Amino acid sequence: MRKTIILVPIYKDRLDPLEQYSLDHSLTVLGGRHPLLFIGPEGLDLSAYQARYPGMQYLAFPAENFASIPGYNRLLLSPGFYTRFLSYEYLLILQTDAILLQDELDYWAAQPFDYVGAPWPDGVEILVNAGVFDGPRGKRTRAHVGNGGLSLRRVRKCLSLLQEFGAAVDIFDRTGSSEDLFFSIMGGLSTDFILPNEVMASRFAMELKPSFYFAVNGGQAPMGGHAWWKYEPEFWRQLLPEMPEAVVQCLPERST
Repeated sequence: MRKTIILVPIYKDRLDPLEQYSLDHSLTVLGGRHPLLFIGPEGLDLSAYQARYPGMQYLAFPAENFASIPGYNRLLLSPGFYTRFLSYEYLLILQTDAILLQDELDYWAAQPFDYVGAPWPDGVEILVNAGVFDGPRGKRTRAHVGNGGLSLRRVRKCLSLLQEFGAAVDIFDRTGSSEDLFFSIMGGLSTDFILPNEVMASRFAMELKPSFYFAVNGGQAPMGGHAWWKYEPEFWRQLLPEMPEAVVQCLPERST
Protein backbone atom coordinates (compact mmCIF):
# COMPACT_ATOMS: atom_id res chain seq x y z
CA MET A 1 0.00 0.00 0.00
CA ARG A 2 1.25 3.49 -0.84
CA LYS A 3 1.86 5.66 2.21
CA THR A 4 0.49 9.21 1.96
CA ILE A 5 -1.28 11.35 -0.62
CA ILE A 6 -1.58 15.11 -0.22
CA LEU A 7 -4.94 16.69 -1.07
CA VAL A 8 -5.15 20.43 -1.75
CA PRO A 9 -8.77 21.68 -1.72
CA ILE A 10 -9.44 24.63 -4.04
CA TYR A 11 -12.74 26.31 -4.83
CA LYS A 12 -11.99 29.60 -6.67
CA ASP A 13 -10.34 30.44 -9.97
CA ARG A 14 -7.21 31.88 -8.39
CA LEU A 15 -5.65 32.20 -4.97
CA ASP A 16 -5.07 35.43 -3.08
CA PRO A 17 -1.43 36.41 -2.29
CA LEU A 18 -1.31 34.84 1.18
CA GLU A 19 -2.82 31.58 -0.06
CA GLN A 20 -0.48 31.55 -3.05
CA TYR A 21 2.56 32.07 -0.86
CA SER A 22 1.41 29.37 1.56
CA LEU A 23 0.87 26.79 -1.15
CA ASP A 24 4.07 27.61 -3.02
CA HIS A 25 6.09 27.43 0.19
CA SER A 26 4.48 24.12 1.16
CA LEU A 27 5.13 22.54 -2.23
CA THR A 28 8.75 23.66 -2.09
CA VAL A 29 9.10 22.05 1.34
CA LEU A 30 7.53 18.83 0.06
CA GLY A 31 9.85 18.76 -2.95
CA GLY A 32 7.70 16.38 -4.95
CA ARG A 33 8.39 13.48 -2.59
CA HIS A 34 4.72 12.57 -2.17
CA PRO A 35 1.82 12.22 -4.60
CA LEU A 36 -0.31 15.35 -4.64
CA LEU A 37 -3.82 15.97 -5.90
CA PHE A 38 -5.87 19.13 -6.15
CA ILE A 39 -9.55 18.59 -5.34
CA GLY A 40 -12.39 20.97 -6.03
CA PRO A 41 -15.73 21.55 -7.72
CA GLU A 42 -16.78 20.43 -11.17
CA GLY A 43 -16.52 23.25 -13.68
CA LEU A 44 -13.81 25.22 -11.88
CA ASP A 45 -11.57 27.26 -14.20
CA LEU A 46 -8.15 25.68 -13.66
CA SER A 47 -6.15 27.77 -16.12
CA ALA A 48 -4.31 29.80 -13.44
CA TYR A 49 -3.40 26.65 -11.52
CA GLN A 50 -2.29 24.75 -14.60
CA ALA A 51 -0.06 27.64 -15.63
CA ARG A 52 1.61 27.79 -12.21
CA TYR A 53 1.70 24.04 -11.54
CA PRO A 54 2.25 22.29 -14.89
CA GLY A 55 1.05 18.71 -14.87
CA MET A 56 -1.20 19.23 -11.86
CA GLN A 57 -3.66 16.44 -11.15
CA TYR A 58 -7.24 17.44 -10.33
CA LEU A 59 -10.14 15.44 -8.95
CA ALA A 60 -13.56 17.09 -9.29
CA PHE A 61 -16.49 16.66 -6.93
CA PRO A 62 -20.05 18.02 -7.18
CA ALA A 63 -19.99 21.82 -7.06
CA GLU A 64 -22.24 21.84 -3.98
CA ASN A 65 -19.40 20.34 -1.93
CA PHE A 66 -17.30 23.47 -2.45
CA ALA A 67 -20.03 26.11 -2.56
CA SER A 68 -20.19 26.46 1.24
CA ILE A 69 -18.50 25.30 4.42
CA PRO A 70 -21.39 22.92 5.26
CA GLY A 71 -21.06 21.41 1.78
CA TYR A 72 -17.34 20.84 2.32
CA ASN A 73 -18.02 19.31 5.73
CA ARG A 74 -20.44 16.85 4.16
CA LEU A 75 -17.85 15.83 1.59
CA LEU A 76 -15.26 15.01 4.25
CA LEU A 77 -17.86 13.09 6.22
CA SER A 78 -18.77 10.97 3.21
CA PRO A 79 -17.55 7.35 3.22
CA GLY A 80 -17.29 7.61 -0.55
CA PHE A 81 -14.65 10.31 -0.21
CA TYR A 82 -12.32 8.05 1.77
CA THR A 83 -13.09 5.03 -0.39
CA ARG A 84 -11.46 6.86 -3.32
CA PHE A 85 -8.13 6.83 -1.47
CA LEU A 86 -8.04 3.29 -0.09
CA SER A 87 -4.85 2.58 -2.03
CA TYR A 88 -3.09 4.94 0.40
CA GLU A 89 -2.60 4.47 4.12
CA TYR A 90 -2.87 8.19 4.86
CA LEU A 91 -4.13 11.36 3.29
CA LEU A 92 -2.97 14.84 4.25
CA ILE A 93 -5.46 17.67 3.92
CA LEU A 94 -3.47 20.79 3.02
CA GLN A 95 -5.83 23.73 2.69
CA THR A 96 -4.54 26.85 0.99
CA ASP A 97 -4.56 28.78 4.27
CA ALA A 98 -2.17 26.20 5.75
CA ILE A 99 1.60 26.22 5.42
CA LEU A 100 4.27 23.57 5.87
CA LEU A 101 7.56 24.43 7.53
CA GLN A 102 9.17 21.02 7.09
CA ASP A 103 8.38 17.65 5.58
CA GLU A 104 7.85 15.25 8.47
CA LEU A 105 5.17 13.17 6.80
CA ASP A 106 7.10 9.93 7.02
CA TYR A 107 7.62 10.48 10.75
CA TRP A 108 3.94 11.12 11.41
CA ALA A 109 2.86 8.25 9.19
CA ALA A 110 4.98 5.98 11.40
CA GLN A 111 3.08 7.05 14.53
CA PRO A 112 0.02 5.14 15.82
CA PHE A 113 -2.42 8.01 15.31
CA ASP A 114 -5.44 7.72 13.05
CA TYR A 115 -6.07 11.46 12.88
CA VAL A 116 -3.77 14.39 13.72
CA GLY A 117 -4.62 18.10 13.51
CA ALA A 118 -3.70 21.25 15.37
CA PRO A 119 -4.95 21.43 18.98
CA TRP A 120 -7.82 23.52 20.32
CA PRO A 121 -6.30 25.02 23.51
CA ASP A 122 -9.58 25.49 25.36
CA GLY A 123 -11.21 22.40 23.91
CA VAL A 124 -14.61 22.03 22.29
CA GLU A 125 -17.38 20.41 24.31
CA ILE A 126 -20.59 18.91 22.93
CA LEU A 127 -23.31 16.55 24.10
CA VAL A 128 -23.36 13.39 22.01
CA ASN A 129 -26.92 12.09 21.91
CA ALA A 130 -27.25 9.72 18.97
CA GLY A 131 -26.86 6.06 18.14
CA VAL A 132 -25.32 4.12 21.03
CA PHE A 133 -25.28 7.38 23.00
CA ASP A 134 -28.96 8.12 22.47
CA GLY A 135 -31.34 9.24 25.21
CA PRO A 136 -30.19 8.47 28.77
CA ARG A 137 -26.85 7.25 27.42
CA GLY A 138 -26.06 10.72 26.10
CA LYS A 139 -22.50 11.75 26.88
CA ARG A 140 -21.00 15.21 27.23
CA THR A 141 -17.43 15.12 25.97
CA ARG A 142 -14.63 17.57 25.23
CA ALA A 143 -12.09 17.44 22.42
CA HIS A 144 -8.71 19.17 22.39
CA VAL A 145 -7.31 17.96 19.06
CA GLY A 146 -8.78 18.11 15.63
CA ASN A 147 -8.37 21.14 13.36
CA GLY A 148 -8.88 19.80 9.84
CA GLY A 149 -7.26 22.54 7.74
CA LEU A 150 -3.91 20.77 8.03
CA SER A 151 -4.62 17.22 9.09
CA LEU A 152 -3.26 13.72 8.57
CA ARG A 153 -5.86 10.96 8.37
CA ARG A 154 -5.47 7.20 8.25
CA VAL A 155 -7.86 6.41 5.44
CA ARG A 156 -9.25 3.04 6.55
CA LYS A 157 -9.69 4.09 10.16
CA CYS A 158 -11.52 7.29 9.21
CA LEU A 159 -13.80 5.23 7.00
CA SER A 160 -14.42 2.79 9.86
CA LEU A 161 -15.23 5.63 12.25
CA LEU A 162 -17.87 6.97 9.85
CA GLN A 163 -19.41 3.52 9.71
CA GLU A 164 -19.19 3.03 13.49
CA PHE A 165 -21.11 6.22 14.25
CA GLY A 166 -23.52 6.52 11.35
CA ALA A 167 -26.21 8.16 13.46
CA ALA A 168 -23.80 10.94 14.43
CA VAL A 169 -22.77 11.36 10.79
CA ASP A 170 -26.44 11.87 9.89
CA ILE A 171 -26.73 14.68 12.45
CA PHE A 172 -23.53 16.34 11.25
CA ASP A 173 -24.77 16.07 7.66
CA ARG A 174 -28.14 17.63 8.45
CA THR A 175 -26.60 20.52 10.34
CA GLY A 176 -23.52 20.95 8.16
CA SER A 177 -21.40 20.86 11.32
CA SER A 178 -17.60 20.78 11.31
CA GLU A 179 -16.21 17.54 9.98
CA ASP A 180 -13.05 17.85 12.06
CA LEU A 181 -15.18 18.03 15.20
CA PHE A 182 -16.74 14.69 14.25
CA PHE A 183 -13.36 12.98 14.02
CA SER A 184 -12.16 14.57 17.24
CA ILE A 185 -15.28 13.94 19.33
CA MET A 186 -16.35 10.58 17.95
CA GLY A 187 -12.77 9.42 17.56
CA GLY A 188 -12.32 10.00 21.26
CA LEU A 189 -15.39 7.88 22.01
CA SER A 190 -14.39 5.02 19.75
CA THR A 191 -12.63 1.95 21.08
CA ASP A 192 -10.59 1.68 17.88
CA PHE A 193 -9.44 5.18 16.91
CA ILE A 194 -6.24 6.79 18.16
CA LEU A 195 -5.82 10.53 18.62
CA PRO A 196 -2.73 12.28 19.99
CA ASN A 197 -2.84 14.39 23.11
CA GLU A 198 -2.86 18.16 22.90
CA VAL A 199 0.90 18.71 23.17
CA MET A 200 1.78 15.96 20.71
CA ALA A 201 -0.70 17.42 18.22
CA SER A 202 0.98 20.82 18.54
CA ARG A 203 4.20 19.27 17.28
CA PHE A 204 2.36 18.33 14.12
CA ALA A 205 0.54 21.63 13.55
CA MET A 206 -0.52 24.81 15.29
CA GLU A 207 -3.36 27.24 14.80
CA LEU A 208 -4.65 28.88 18.01
CA LYS A 209 -2.05 30.20 20.50
CA PRO A 210 0.98 29.08 18.48
CA SER A 211 3.52 30.96 20.63
CA PHE A 212 2.17 29.15 23.71
CA TYR A 213 2.70 25.72 22.16
CA PHE A 214 6.06 26.78 20.75
CA ALA A 215 7.20 27.56 24.29
CA VAL A 216 5.70 24.34 25.68
CA ASN A 217 7.65 22.40 23.06
CA GLY A 218 10.92 24.07 24.00
CA GLY A 219 11.18 26.16 20.85
CA GLN A 220 10.47 23.26 18.50
CA ALA A 221 8.59 24.34 15.38
CA PRO A 222 5.71 22.15 14.17
CA MET A 223 5.51 20.57 10.76
CA GLY A 224 3.15 23.37 9.77
CA GLY A 225 0.31 25.65 10.68
CA HIS A 226 -3.24 26.48 9.71
CA ALA A 227 -4.78 29.97 9.39
CA TRP A 228 -1.30 31.22 10.23
CA TRP A 229 -1.92 34.83 9.22
CA LYS A 230 -5.08 35.01 11.30
CA TYR A 231 -3.60 34.01 14.66
CA GLU A 232 -0.33 35.64 15.70
CA PRO A 233 1.03 36.38 12.21
CA GLU A 234 4.09 38.00 13.79
CA PHE A 235 4.96 34.63 15.35
CA TRP A 236 4.85 32.93 11.96
CA ARG A 237 6.94 35.66 10.36
CA GLN A 238 9.78 34.66 12.68
CA LEU A 239 9.54 31.10 11.37
CA LEU A 240 9.34 32.33 7.76
CA PRO A 241 12.24 34.83 7.55
CA GLU A 242 12.42 34.73 3.74
CA MET A 243 8.82 35.86 3.28
CA PRO A 244 8.68 38.35 0.37
CA GLU A 245 7.85 41.92 1.28
CA ALA A 246 4.82 41.83 -1.01
CA VAL A 247 3.41 39.01 1.10
CA VAL A 248 4.29 40.77 4.35
CA GLN A 249 2.24 43.75 3.20
CA CYS A 250 -0.81 41.49 2.95
CA LEU A 251 -0.62 40.40 6.58
CA PRO A 252 -3.15 41.82 9.05
CA GLU A 253 -1.86 44.60 11.25
CA ARG A 254 -2.44 42.72 14.47
CA SER A 255 -3.26 39.25 15.72
CA THR A 256 -6.80 38.06 16.30
